[in-house]
Amino acid sequence: MPEFTSSTPPKNPPSSFKETIDSLIIAFILAFVFRAFGVEAFVIPTGSMADTLRGAHFRLTCPTCSYQFNYGFLSKQYGYPEGVIPRQAVNITSGKFDPGGIPLCPICGTKIDTNRPYRVSNGDRILVLKYIYHFIEPQIWDVVVFKNPEKPSQNFIKRLIGRPGETIEIIDGDVYLKTDEDGPAQIQRKPDHIQQTLWIPAYVSDYQPAPETPGARNHLVWDEPFKPENGSAWEVDCRRHKLEFHEAEQLDRLEFNPRRIRKLTQCFAAYNGDRTEDSAIVSDLKLEFVLIPHRETGAVAVMLGKYGRIYRADINFDGACSITSEYNSEVLKSQQFEPLSPQRPVKVSFALVDHTLKLRLGNNRLDYTGPDDPAAWGYHHDPKARFPSVTLAGKTGSFTLKQVALYRDVHYTNSSGSSLPGRGTEGDPFKLEQNEFFVLGDNSPQSHDSRFWDEPGLGNGRDSYTPGVVPRDYLLGRALFVYWPGGFYPHSRIPFAVIPNVGDMRFIH
Repeated sequence: MPEFTSSTPPKNPPSSFKETIDSLIIAFILAFVFRAFGVEAFVIPTGSMADTLRGAHFRLTCPTCSYQFNYGFLSKQYGYPEGVIPRQAVNITSGKFDPGGIPLCPICGTKIDTNRPYRVSNGDRILVLKYIYHFIEPQIWDVVVFKNPEKPSQNFIKRLIGRPGETIEIIDGDVYLKTDEDGPAQIQRKPDHIQQTLWIPAYVSDYQPAPETPGARNHLVWDEPFKPENGSAWEVDCRRHKLEFHEAEQLDRLEFNPRRIRKLTQCFAAYNGDRTEDSAIVSDLKLEFVLIPHRETGAVAVMLGKYGRIYRADINFDGACSITSEYNSEVLKSQQFEPLSPQRPVKVSFALVDHTLKLRLGNNRLDYTGPDDPAAWGYHHDPKARFPSVTLAGKTGSFTLKQVALYRDVHYTNSSGSSLPGRGTEGDPFKLEQNEFFVLGDNSPQSHDSRFWDEPGLGNGRDSYTPGVVPRDYLLGRALFVYWPGGFYPHSRIPFAVIPNVGDMRFIH
């Protein structure tokens, strides 16, 4: 049998080595070009966008209800140089340094033990699409990276909510824009994928203190919110984290404890510790649960109150759904879906957000978009008139509710800490001129942003920029993806969080 030999002579080692070096050099050049003109990695420096994006933080677990949440770490408040993250565990409150707040569980209100040491997690590392705004216009709700107008050597990241030629006004935590000086202001409704990012959990039935936990029920925040009256068809099973309803002769309501609503709807963020913005009452809420019908017939209703007016979502097991205003007894929207099946769980949610009522039944949706004018919804300037309400109701049939959760919307405050009402807030609309943008942080009570920049921006080829704006030529790009959330430490003696937090990698909305 003939032998087959290669017709290509073997490369000599020097030539192969040279080609390898050439390939590496080309790879490095391409990487630098890609970094300069395509995608670049950034590290989130602060908590102004928490919990959407996190700076250095403590990752905490409530010892009472086991809910996990994050609490911000600021280097200077702990005696470290700016930007330095200690490799060793530190006490949350330590000696002469005042971090400025005690962490509280946002679900049950338990105070976290601040005397024991905790490891600090790095800020989120993100990928940013650079120069994308050279080809397309920035959109409302984009998360953008830009040069700090007051200190251009520093990069900031915020959410864009105002563009050139628009007049912005923040009313009761919502964003209103006018594009025509003579026209009315329009509320800016967040797309569903962005709204989903911005919901803040206020109550989750799967995370609650066990009945025998000492002192759990005496805290100002924690109080079992659903308490049926004697003779009610409702039954609350705290141990199994569920609500049961058995047929009633008339509509039987189960109200979320108003005292707790008043506490939960203050502008509180667990990331900031125990500080609250008492004057900011969040009235945009979503109630979510898993519904398990026991029979083919029956109905459950969810009622959300805003500015003293009640809006009701009715879900009938035959698939008929409707949204009604109890204020004027008007059916705002109705639709027939597929009937529900007994013992088959289906996810339900009802939200009142950005002057829109949203009912979700499995994959089905029913939306009612209301007027832009807050006065048409009954808006009052008196904060005491803004407390919302949440109520469940049943009459016919029997069913079980599990995984009950209450969420509140992000609320853009008029002030921040000791700061006076900021620009663009209620009663002080702010007009953006050509090539000017307005940005806010999702962690509104602790965000230094367009509302509160006091100094003119340092000019780039001119004297200065208007205080409170991001000039177009300071926009660096759009945040795309969290490729390395705060990692995990493999051992208490290892100073680096080298285990990736894969489950928290995500696109940025």
